[in-house]
Amino acid sequence: MPNRVVRHDRSQSVRAACLGALSALLAGCVAPAPTPPRELVVSATDYAFGSVPAELSAGPVQFRMENQGKVPHEMALGQLSAGVTADSMMAYLAGGGEPAELSDGVVGILIASPGTTSLGTLAADLVSGRTYLMICQFRDSDSLPPHAAMGMIASFVAK
Repeated sequence: MPNRVVRHDRSQSVRAACLGALSALLAGCVAPAPTPPRELVVSATDYAFGSVPAELSAGPVQFRMENQGKVPHEMALGQLSAGVTADSMMAYLAGGGEPAELSDGVVGILIASPGTTSLGTLAADLVSGRTYLMICQFRDSDSLPPHAAMGMIASFVAK
Protein backbone atom coordinates (compact mmCIF):
# COMPACT_ATOMS: atom_id res chain seq x y z
CA MET A 1 0.00 0.00 0.00
CA PRO A 2 1.49 3.30 -1.01
CA ASN A 3 2.21 5.88 1.64
CA ARG A 4 -0.38 8.58 1.66
CA VAL A 5 0.45 11.99 2.89
CA VAL A 6 -2.44 13.45 4.79
CA ARG A 7 -2.45 17.16 4.94
CA HIS A 8 -4.38 18.78 7.65
CA ASP A 9 -5.55 22.21 6.58
CA ARG A 10 -5.45 24.22 9.76
CA SER A 11 -6.41 27.47 8.10
CA GLN A 12 -10.11 26.83 8.66
CA SER A 13 -9.76 26.08 12.35
CA VAL A 14 -7.38 29.01 12.87
CA ARG A 15 -9.79 31.31 11.06
CA ALA A 16 -12.72 30.08 13.18
CA ALA A 17 -10.73 30.57 16.40
CA CYS A 18 -9.75 34.11 15.38
CA LEU A 19 -13.31 35.02 14.48
CA GLY A 20 -14.54 33.68 17.81
CA ALA A 21 -11.95 35.69 19.74
CA LEU A 22 -12.71 38.83 17.72
CA SER A 23 -16.45 38.44 18.31
CA ALA A 24 -15.90 38.09 22.05
CA LEU A 25 -13.63 41.15 22.08
CA LEU A 26 -16.09 43.27 20.11
CA ALA A 27 -19.00 42.19 22.30
CA GLY A 28 -17.22 43.78 25.25
CA CYS A 29 -16.69 47.01 23.30
CA VAL A 30 -20.29 47.63 22.35
CA ALA A 31 -21.54 50.77 24.04
CA PRO A 32 -24.62 50.31 26.18
CA ALA A 33 -27.83 51.89 24.96
CA PRO A 34 -28.09 55.50 26.16
CA THR A 35 -30.37 56.04 29.11
CA PRO A 36 -33.38 58.17 28.27
CA PRO A 37 -33.49 61.62 29.88
CA ARG A 38 -35.35 61.78 33.14
CA GLU A 39 -38.81 63.29 33.03
CA LEU A 40 -40.17 65.89 35.42
CA VAL A 41 -43.91 66.53 35.44
CA VAL A 42 -44.67 70.03 36.71
CA SER A 43 -48.16 70.64 38.00
CA ALA A 44 -49.80 73.99 37.28
CA THR A 45 -52.64 75.25 39.43
CA ASP A 46 -54.38 78.59 39.74
CA TYR A 47 -51.78 80.25 40.43
CA ALA A 48 -48.67 78.27 41.29
CA PHE A 49 -46.31 75.60 40.02
CA GLY A 50 -46.00 72.44 42.08
CA SER A 51 -43.65 69.45 41.95
CA VAL A 52 -40.57 71.64 41.39
CA PRO A 53 -37.67 70.74 43.68
CA ALA A 54 -35.22 73.47 44.76
CA GLU A 55 -32.38 71.51 43.10
CA LEU A 56 -32.25 69.26 40.06
CA SER A 57 -29.33 67.22 38.81
CA ALA A 58 -27.51 68.78 35.89
CA GLY A 59 -27.88 67.08 32.51
CA PRO A 60 -30.73 66.15 30.20
CA VAL A 61 -34.31 66.37 31.43
CA GLN A 62 -37.71 66.31 29.73
CA PHE A 63 -40.29 68.64 31.28
CA ARG A 64 -44.02 68.05 30.92
CA MET A 65 -46.73 70.30 32.38
CA GLU A 66 -49.99 69.06 33.87
CA ASN A 67 -52.59 71.84 34.21
CA GLN A 68 -54.71 71.08 37.26
CA GLY A 69 -56.27 74.55 37.25
CA LYS A 70 -59.43 76.03 35.78
CA VAL A 71 -57.68 78.44 33.36
CA PRO A 72 -55.00 77.95 30.66
CA HIS A 73 -51.37 78.10 31.83
CA GLU A 74 -47.91 78.18 30.33
CA MET A 75 -44.58 77.15 31.74
CA ALA A 76 -41.89 79.36 30.26
CA LEU A 77 -38.49 78.06 31.36
CA GLY A 78 -35.56 80.46 31.29
CA GLN A 79 -31.91 80.10 32.21
CA LEU A 80 -30.72 83.02 34.32
CA SER A 81 -27.35 84.61 33.69
CA ALA A 82 -24.45 83.31 35.78
CA GLY A 83 -24.68 84.65 39.33
CA VAL A 84 -28.31 85.79 39.02
CA THR A 85 -30.72 84.29 41.56
CA ALA A 86 -34.47 83.91 41.22
CA ASP A 87 -35.00 86.51 43.97
CA SER A 88 -32.76 89.08 42.29
CA MET A 89 -34.50 88.49 38.96
CA MET A 90 -37.95 88.97 40.52
CA ALA A 91 -36.83 92.19 42.25
CA TYR A 92 -35.39 93.41 38.96
CA LEU A 93 -38.65 92.65 37.13
CA ALA A 94 -40.72 94.32 39.87
CA GLY A 95 -38.65 97.45 39.29
CA GLY A 96 -39.57 97.46 35.60
CA GLY A 97 -36.48 95.68 34.26
CA GLU A 98 -36.50 93.50 31.19
CA PRO A 99 -35.96 89.76 31.80
CA ALA A 100 -33.60 89.45 28.82
CA GLU A 101 -31.07 91.67 30.61
CA LEU A 102 -30.53 89.11 33.41
CA SER A 103 -31.04 85.85 31.55
CA ASP A 104 -29.41 83.79 28.85
CA GLY A 105 -32.82 83.38 27.26
CA VAL A 106 -35.85 81.16 27.19
CA VAL A 107 -35.18 77.43 27.10
CA GLY A 108 -38.74 76.75 25.94
CA ILE A 109 -42.44 77.00 26.68
CA LEU A 110 -45.13 74.45 27.45
CA ILE A 111 -48.85 75.29 27.29
CA ALA A 112 -51.81 73.32 28.61
CA SER A 113 -55.54 73.95 28.76
CA PRO A 114 -57.40 73.38 32.03
CA GLY A 115 -57.44 69.73 33.07
CA THR A 116 -54.94 68.62 30.40
CA THR A 117 -51.27 67.79 30.06
CA SER A 118 -49.01 69.57 27.58
CA LEU A 119 -49.04 67.87 24.18
CA GLY A 120 -45.28 67.62 24.06
CA THR A 121 -42.28 67.85 26.32
CA LEU A 122 -39.59 70.46 26.77
CA ALA A 123 -36.08 69.05 26.47
CA ALA A 124 -33.38 70.85 28.41
CA ASP A 125 -29.74 70.11 29.17
CA LEU A 126 -29.39 71.68 32.60
CA VAL A 127 -26.04 73.33 33.31
CA SER A 128 -24.53 72.72 36.73
CA GLY A 129 -24.52 75.76 38.99
CA ARG A 130 -27.10 77.67 36.96
CA THR A 131 -30.49 78.89 38.16
CA TYR A 132 -33.62 78.31 36.09
CA LEU A 133 -36.89 80.20 36.41
CA MET A 134 -40.39 79.03 35.45
CA ILE A 135 -43.09 81.63 34.95
CA CYS A 136 -46.59 81.84 33.55
CA GLN A 137 -47.24 85.13 31.77
CA PHE A 138 -50.84 84.33 30.81
CA ARG A 139 -53.57 86.72 31.95
CA ASP A 140 -57.17 85.79 32.65
CA SER A 141 -58.23 89.11 31.10
CA ASP A 142 -56.62 92.34 29.92
CA SER A 143 -57.53 94.04 33.19
CA LEU A 144 -55.87 91.38 35.39
CA PRO A 145 -52.14 90.93 36.10
CA PRO A 146 -50.14 88.07 34.58
CA HIS A 147 -50.24 84.81 36.52
CA ALA A 148 -46.58 85.32 37.49
CA ALA A 149 -47.58 88.46 39.42
CA MET A 150 -50.08 86.29 41.33
CA GLY A 151 -47.36 83.84 42.38
CA MET A 152 -47.05 81.50 39.42
CA ILE A 153 -43.26 81.37 39.58
CA ALA A 154 -40.85 78.60 40.50
CA SER A 155 -37.10 78.25 40.35
CA PHE A 156 -34.45 75.60 40.82
CA VAL A 157 -30.69 75.31 40.68
CA ALA A 158 -28.98 72.62 38.61
CA LYS A 159 -26.38 70.73 40.69
